[in-house]
Amino acid sequence: MPQLQGSVPKFASPKVGTARRAGQPVVLLTYQGDSAVDPVTGKVVRDAFERYSYSHAGIRVDLTLSGPVNADNVDPWRTVSDSLRWTP
Repeated sequence: MPQLQGSVPKFASPKVGTARRAGQPVVLLTYQGDSAVDPVTGKVVRDAFERYSYSHAGIRVDLTLSGPVNADNVDPWRTVSDSLRWTP
């Protein structure tokens, strides 16, 4: 989390927990932060982030999803976060 605090503008509201994705337990970190400045409009948007940490046979994969706060991201984020598969 300290690395994220230093790299995500206005990092806030971190919560660490666990979830099940594709039948396996994962560590889930949720937080909020500001987006980069839009080069066209000059606006900054408040984003919600979900960072999933998967682990299998000594290999770790981190998947970070983000989108505007209060957007309906639940279904698409579940589809993406459930899609990770380990192959032999």
